[in-house]
Amino acid sequence: MTWIRHTEMIVFAYGGEVNGYAAAECQVQIDNCPNCETKGSLVRHGVYWRKPRDGKWVYRVAIRRWRCKHCRRTVSALPDFLLPFRWYLLGVISQVLVQRAEEGASWSELEAKWDDAPVLRTMQRWWQSFGEQAGEWLGMAQRVLAEQDSGSGWLEPQGEAARAPNRVQALLSAAGYLLAWGKTRWQELSGYGWKDRLRFLWLWGSGRGMKRLV
Repeated sequence: MTWIRHTEMIVFAYGGEVNGYAAAECQVQIDNCPNCETKGSLVRHGVYWRKPRDGKWVYRVAIRRWRCKHCRRTVSALPDFLLPFRWYLLGVISQVLVQRAEEGASWSELEAKWDDAPVLRTMQRWWQSFGEQAGEWLGMAQRVLAEQDSGSGWLEPQGEAARAPNRVQALLSAAGYLLAWGKTRWQELSGYGWKDRLRFLWLWGSGRGMKRLV
């Protein structure tokens, strides 16, 4: 597993599903403080527990913490299938956003998709929040693709970027191209597929100072 720096929080590439992570109880190791960058200054500082859900099940996930002996700050390690301040797994949130944006699903259709669907107000909050953040995240994704993958189909004059009807659909599309580029650079992403594009976007963007995704 690898980790990416975020203020007071490490978002790391787990690559598996939540039930496997719960069994492993977070074996990620961090050597240097991400706040003051002092080497070897972190000591274990217990865990706190998250209880994310997928609609049917509620999981018990240990979030490991460290304390820096130098700057006295506490750092936690968040697996990339979780978002801060959200009760549901990122995979569930991603399904709602993709079905709404790319498949044109109505709210009533989304409510009927599965027996234990999130309540309507929750899904609408996700949609609103993602729409509010999409412009900033899209700008960052476009800049990185232009700098690192100039041959990407996303950048073609008549490509998907030009055809996307709104920022939300454009960001979902760009996230797929960004993941394809990332998979050529980081072995840890070998198990990530098309359905994981927002998971990777969150992992990657959080390490570049981006805040809320949804």
